[in-house]
Amino acid sequence: MLLTTNSILRRTAVLMLGVLLSASLYAQSDLPAIAPSQLTLPKGWQLAGSVSPAADGSSMRPQSGNTVLTGSGTPLTLLTPTDDFRLHFNLMTTPNADVVVTLPTGQAINLGKTPEMMRIMKAPGLWQTVDVWYKTAGPTGRSVLEKLVLNGVTVREMQTLSNDKLGPLTIASATGPIAIRNVGYRVMSPRKVAQWSSPLNYTIVEGQYIEDRENARTRKVLKQDTTSMLNYEVSYGQPRQYSILFTGKLNALTTGDYQFELDQGGVGGVWVDGKPVIPASHRELGQSTTGNTTLTAGPHTVEVYFSRSWFRPGLGLFVSQAGTRPQPLHAPASLPEPDPVAVISVNPDYHDPMNQVQRIRSFVQLPGEKAKRTHSMSVGSPTGMHYTVDLDQMALLQVWKGDFANTTEMWYERGEPQLLTPLGETVYMPGQTPLMVLASESAAWPDSVSENTLQYKGMKIDKQGTPTMEYKIAGTTVMDAIKPDGDALTRTLTLTGSPSGTLYCRLAAGTSVEEVSKGLYAVNDRSYYIRVDPKANVKMRQSSGKQELLLPVDMKKGAGTVQYSIIF
Repeated sequence: MLLTTNSILRRTAVLMLGVLLSASLYAQSDLPAIAPSQLTLPKGWQLAGSVSPAADGSSMRPQSGNTVLTGSGTPLTLLTPTDDFRLHFNLMTTPNADVVVTLPTGQAINLGKTPEMMRIMKAPGLWQTVDVWYKTAGPTGRSVLEKLVLNGVTVREMQTLSNDKLGPLTIASATGPIAIRNVGYRVMSPRKVAQWSSPLNYTIVEGQYIEDRENARTRKVLKQDTTSMLNYEVSYGQPRQYSILFTGKLNALTTGDYQFELDQGGVGGVWVDGKPVIPASHRELGQSTTGNTTLTAGPHTVEVYFSRSWFRPGLGLFVSQAGTRPQPLHAPASLPEPDPVAVISVNPDYHDPMNQVQRIRSFVQLPGEKAKRTHSMSVGSPTGMHYTVDLDQMALLQVWKGDFANTTEMWYERGEPQLLTPLGETVYMPGQTPLMVLASESAAWPDSVSENTLQYKGMKIDKQGTPTMEYKIAGTTVMDAIKPDGDALTRTLTLTGSPSGTLYCRLAAGTSVEEVSKGLYAVNDRSYYIRVDPKANVKMRQSSGKQELLLPVDMKKGAGTVQYSIIF
């Protein structure tokens, strides 16, 4: 373990996770798109099909089309709300842009000019994400900025606003052009969408933590009765070892698509008209699961299964339709607030020369991957630029800005599932070895390599704690160093030996690779940049459904070096 107990405690922050509404408030994630052509364009704004900043950053170079809005000066109105809403859009800036979002109540929020936002803003010319959750003032209340999320990181939460007027939500930049695309908007009405049409029947059976509902049906019956709302407290007075089967008629008020959300401390599942909508699974309070189904107007049979485990018990079921807030179908006492959990966060120590760079070994699981990567190391720098590498493949997995690492799932209680998660906006890399001998320039890059092909030999640590990793591959010994360098993470591969064939370094792989200028490439729809020496013999190719950047490694007298930077 690379951190002492005292250093862990110094970096432990206790946060309230899973407030009662937090798991259910934002169940509907799909936001209807607003076509840019529907918005009124003020002076200084125009429609485009795509944009890219000019080399000096002073302007946007628009291409013909109507999917992007670009401009500066006069504020652009994105919406004028009449009720609670959710808003999402992509944002691209230029170096001189001063981006200001003005809320319907008039408060101006400067994106990128406050310290916490500057740390997570992407580089100019890259697409970023902005999400707003907003509650308008009721008859006796004030408006609330429920959430402002920049690049996946919450920067404002549950902020009560100072007046109750309801004007437009605008975005503007007075000092440099910006671009907007993928605007999505949805009213979040508190209206009721369904209701129980009769009391629910329930059966309490003997035995806890029974994952199979059919197995529970065979157990000894302890009690049978009815209840007006879903409520796990009907088990009051029974032994701790129990499971409950609920059945009731839910009246859908209109025909349409419905989303159910289940929050339970134990095993739980939901069936509608005999079909599983939320398969039975084991969860802690606050770790909700959702399922979708189409219902006709009228009554439907809803079955809910709950089996107590060793966790704090609780059971809540919500239902919603597009444009509505989730509506509870349970008694308030049935879903208690989750216990506060100590979020164990690790950050580099800016004041301790021996701990300026933090290194943590952990499991890592990337989106879409079914298996954990079990030999991963994450490196956190005081610069606020961090990364994770898979030591089995020497693959750079992910990079991010802001705070370093959430290690709660590694060190809280029994340490399951032992996963480290970044605390900032994550940019995912291809996830394969960076070096490989290819039979030809058109040969496919391997998804993985065996330990016979790549042998990890250890690492050297400098005085600040920065690692340089050593491994052998394809007849060469590689020293691999990834370090912050101004606006980027720079990777330097120093090779010695005699490769068994033509050795290539894959600099990038993704859905798209665009040459922005000589030596600068935008990857995955401008998610990040790869910067390399403009004189390097970089080759762009299409392979296995991906765009790739390959660089032949120039080995002279048994030595060679590859260096490239990742800007995000």
